[in-house]
Amino acid sequence: MGFFEDVTDAVKGQKNAGVEALMLGWHASYIVASDGRWGIGYVPASHKEEHKSREEHTSLLLGGTLAKLAALLVSPFPQEFAAATAACAALFPFPQGGFRMDAIMPCARGDRVAVLGYERELIPLMRDWGWKVAIFDDRRRAPDCFPQEDFTDGACAAEWVWLSPEAIRDRWLISTSAILKEKKGCFLQGPGLPWLPGSFAALGATHLISPVMAGAKNTENMEKTQARIAAGGNPWLCPELEWRVHLVGCTPSFMV
Repeated sequence: MGFFEDVTDAVKGQKNAGVEALMLGWHASYIVASDGRWGIGYVPASHKEEHKSREEHTSLLLGGTLAKLAALLVSPFPQEFAAATAACAALFPFPQGGFRMDAIMPCARGDRVAVLGYERELIPLMRDWGWKVAIFDDRRRAPDCFPQEDFTDGACAAEWVWLSPEAIRDRWLISTSAILKEKKGCFLQGPGLPWLPGSFAALGATHLISPVMAGAKNTENMEKTQARIAAGGNPWLCPELEWRVHLVGCTPSFMV
């Protein structure tokens, strides 16, 4: 059974709820369910492709439920994918715990890391960590940036791989699964990832990176996060969020 089938089956086992609010921002999306659950989703980069809403998609999103929107995870359309990832995050929240981002710093130091997609807030961090980064993204021009179509070759040559949620929408996570399983590790970052560790591990992912509410999970912090996303803010820069690394299918050797 494939990844999307795994998600579909898992959704059937979760409590469904109506959608009270859905916001698609510039860098992220969020959803609030009628029972109080909420999640942050991933919005595909607008400078990679033009964002065009479709009335039929808008009509489908309005009045939906968490399960109905989660079913759109297979969609290649940005509008639907952004809503689906937020719904998946609400249905399958990450557990407490995990490691701070700086805990993974030593694991790939000195190694080659093939990065699919350019995250402005993350690439300088990786370089500061001593990772030998090669970026595969069609929207950037730099000596260490290469066409996305060359990612398969880049992943083969690297010791580690770092994927954005685009790898789910563009199917890179699935098409390169055999290669990912041969690497020292594969990082898959959120937001918008469902906590389905077995399904991701089966594709070669070893580390899932997702945001959680920093400090007390109170209404005020959630409202501040939602307001920032609604205003076009980036969740990587949201002070109310803390990014945590969760291991799937690997041992925390970088903590030794």
